[in-house]
Amino acid sequence: MFVNRSDSEQLNKIRQEVNKQASIDTIIDLCQSISQQVTDEQLPLTYAGILLASGQRIADSIRVLKLCVDRTFSHVLADYLVENQDFAPAAKAFQETTPYDVWTQTDLYKSQMTGTLKAIASFARKNPPPAANLCPTIIDIGSGNGILIVEIVKQILALYPLESIHIISIEQSPEMLAVTQKYCQESISIPVVFTPICCKIQEITTQQLEIIRQYHPIWFMNASLSLHHMPKEIKIPTMKMLAGLSAYCSISEAHYNHDLPEKDTPELIYSVTESYGFVIQDVLNSRASEIDKKLCIDNFLLTEAINILKNDRQNRGDYHALISEWEEIAEQGSWAVVEITPTVSLPERPFAFTMELKSKTLN
Repeated sequence: MFVNRSDSEQLNKIRQEVNKQASIDTIIDLCQSISQQVTDEQLPLTYAGILLASGQRIADSIRVLKLCVDRTFSHVLADYLVENQDFAPAAKAFQETTPYDVWTQTDLYKSQMTGTLKAIASFARKNPPPAANLCPTIIDIGSGNGILIVEIVKQILALYPLESIHIISIEQSPEMLAVTQKYCQESISIPVVFTPICCKIQEITTQQLEIIRQYHPIWFMNASLSLHHMPKEIKIPTMKMLAGLSAYCSISEAHYNHDLPEKDTPELIYSVTESYGFVIQDVLNSRASEIDKKLCIDNFLLTEAINILKNDRQNRGDYHALISEWEEIAEQGSWAVVEITPTVSLPERPFAFTMELKSKTLN
């Protein structure tokens, strides 16, 4: 998901032609010429297709993207543009639970969850709950539909005979919070005390923080695929705030290059189309109905991808960062990195990972 300097220079020739409003035939000819000079021969067409869509040259974008026969993201986006005739999100992400529910049934999500659970179980064995605390408190940031936090608690109960568990769920969607609470209380074998905090973690209020602080000491925090919704300059102060809430935190994130690259750059477009293409293919391979697959892709995955591709950096909405960037964010955010574990791996690199952190503020 990275573009070398030579390939980037070649691809930027396409950007120049698109910016000059060159004809579609000129752009296609240029893409075909450049395809012989870059590592990924279909990337020039994908790159041109995204730039054309972003410039609302929808018909031209469809024509170019349909030439990318072996690229999942390109042909799915082409079909989306044919149907909608607009390079705009179909919905607001997480407005309803069904698209997310479909994603949680994919092999990719299950693999990510398995890796995350192993990492948290390893942490829990090394760091038992606070002494004499038979109802420890866990903070779950971005709980989604509650499936992961329930499995985390089940792992914990295999290690410790707790009488009850207190879950503080920080989630921006009221619908997701309600689903999570119901699922936790129905699926966990011991009594569950549930404290919902409805907000984006970076926008948490003083009053909401005071609600959380009354439950100190908090055993640990879990943030699974939930901290990438802010750029690096917001991640750092958010991590500093979290370092004052609990001594331990487990972060699970995707190893994508969506934070620092600017709009329309080859680096950003390549990373977005490759990473979301991989996830979309996993949804297409799932056992969900065709209607639910389309709902997941259009109202969740393409919604996120289009927001990243179409908007300037400050309005991007999702800022998946590389492992090296997360290490820097953790350090500047008052955390020490204890361990990094790949949870999903591709042949040459991690696709997703967990990062176990220890607070410098509370230790």
